Amino acid sequence: MPPAQVPPAQVPPAQLPPDLPDFTGRDAETARLAAALTTRDGSAVPVVTVAGLGGIGKTALALHVAHAVRDAFPDGQLYAELHGAGPAPAPPAAVLAAFLRALGAPDREIPPEPDRRAALLRSHLAGRRVLVVLDDARDAAQVAPLLPGESGSAVLVTGRTRLAELPVAAHLDLAPFTPEAATALLGRVAGPERIAAEPDASLRLVQASGLLPLAVRIIASRLAARPRMRPAVLAGRLADERRRLGELRIGDEAVESCFALGYAQLGIEEARAFRLLALHDGPDLCVEAAAALLDLDVLDAEDLCESLVDSGLLECRAPARYAYHALLRLYARGLAETGDGPISCARALERLLEHYLAGIRGLFRQPIILYQIYCEPEVVEAHRVAVDALHTGRSFADAAAMVAWMRAEHANVMAAIRGYLGSGGSPGRLVGQLFVVPSLADRATVPAGLLPGGVLFAMGAGARLMGAADAAISLLSDALDALPGDDALISRAHAQLSIAYAESGMPEEARRHGLDGLALAAPVRDGNAEGLCWLGLGVASLYAGEPLRALRELETAREIYRTRGMPLREAWCLPRIVVAHLRLGRPAEAADVGTRAAALFGEIGDEHLGGRVLSLLAVALDELGRPEEAARAREAAETPWRRSGLLLDVPDQRLVENRTPVRPD
Repeated sequence: MPPAQVPPAQVPPAQLPPDLPDFTGRDAETARLAAALTTRDGSAVPVVTVAGLGGIGKTALALHVAHAVRDAFPDGQLYAELHGAGPAPAPPAAVLAAFLRALGAPDREIPPEPDRRAALLRSHLAGRRVLVVLDDARDAAQVAPLLPGESGSAVLVTGRTRLAELPVAAHLDLAPFTPEAATALLGRVAGPERIAAEPDASLRLVQASGLLPLAVRIIASRLAARPRMRPAVLAGRLADERRRLGELRIGDEAVESCFALGYAQLGIEEARAFRLLALHDGPDLCVEAAAALLDLDVLDAEDLCESLVDSGLLECRAPARYAYHALLRLYARGLAETGDGPISCARALERLLEHYLAGIRGLFRQPIILYQIYCEPEVVEAHRVAVDALHTGRSFADAAAMVAWMRAEHANVMAAIRGYLGSGGSPGRLVGQLFVVPSLADRATVPAGLLPGGVLFAMGAGARLMGAADAAISLLSDALDALPGDDALISRAHAQLSIAYAESGMPEEARRHGLDGLALAAPVRDGNAEGLCWLGLGVASLYAGEPLRALRELETAREIYRTRGMPLREAWCLPRIVVAHLRLGRPAEAADVGTRAAALFGEIGDEHLGGRVLSLLAVALDELGRPEEAARAREAAETPWRRSGLLLDVPDQRLVENRTPVRPD
């Protein structure tokens, strides 16, 4: 029979829109979805779902996969755009009618009731191998009536949210492009030679896109439409965050319009949360920080965050930790600035800042008392009064919890401080709040630009004292990047890094930082910084197995502090000097220094250094054949500070255990 006379019922439907000719990347995702659709495992219909942010490329991937597997479905492919992200989702009854017509059912046989239409669709699909592609689904209720009843067919569904109620064979949360895939798409659309000719500008374009496929395609299309425009020119236009979303449009395609579809579906409380959470510019938000921004209790804030995750407008990167896609955050922040107003936004940022300041105060409120490192006794007491007046701060169970908080939140702390200052917050008020931070304690005035780096430096110094050298290196390295030309504080950061690298077994890095710090400290005549750098060099030499050199450097640091009238700082050097004498095989000298140091720390009430030096003194007394005195020293070393569980590690102990003494000459 000629094709024109074939009854419609015998013509397999082929409703797939065309595949993109320049589809790029997603090889692993394509292979996974194709395998899930074509693998027959029992009688269940393979239902495969793809979820992700608007503009992430769900439709493009679904169509690419559908075309790749179409030969496995010889009885046809059905396709429906369900408009789930829009204001008028496609009714399942209407989609059922369209599918039935495509499968050859005359209009007169299509019943009006949705349930009967769904049953008739299953009858038409029985015994056939048909691929059903349902694009942009709103929820499971919209999809369920459209599913086949037998395993010969398969279903591929896309949507902005995970359809948890559906019995799925496989699910994919689609991620943004890799930088390589984004750059490749730029080249395929705008011309590979053009993109390769300006690699730096092309990288800036990719970064401005947030690796969102829709944004990458719009950028590439704008370049393709303007063959004389250099990539660097467009990169410059996209550099301004306030203009970026407006630039990411061409014709009817716009990133902002794509986001607006999802935002329009939110309730009043969800919409407010979506806007205000975006004010934070850090990498992520814990649920407690979200509660502070929203001025809600933690449970209510978590419910709203999870609702936004369900709507595809927020990512949950770890339990109770949330983050925006970069472009989506710009969109939400713009809504907050125009819809909530500057006063509401500023108050939200103040609440967020207070949340992080409570953590900082909690760190330095603990018995570790870092104030003693940077301040004389009268300043220490002033700090304690200030802490009590401000707030007791967040409670931490032990040093591990403190270090974990610093690791997780240090970038967020910086962002909160900068966000507060950027919204017009008072630097003077913030300095008052941060009076408890040791790195800022001896400053009569503190420039606003110094605050984030100063806080990071103090956190890094605290992490090092708690034995978490890896966290200290990360925090102090970030502090170096954040300190705006303050040579004295930068030199102290180098010195702390010197000690942290030494304790991590990297003496060459340790010495480099010690020397870099010393080069900055000497010209500004900062005795605190200069002495700390010599102390860092001494520790580096200890860990490099050069105790004699270490002793000279440590005594240099001690003399700097002595001549400048800094007795507390002079005391820092004593535990390390004890270690140097023990490493040199001089237990008598070690015991002499250790005894005097223990008495000094007892007078000033420093349980941290007191406990450390008493432990070392016990080693020296054992080697001198004085076991009873050694036992008393060990017992005294178990101070309340050490019993509190705040101590993670005492690196000095490692230097004196199982050592081979070095000849002093």
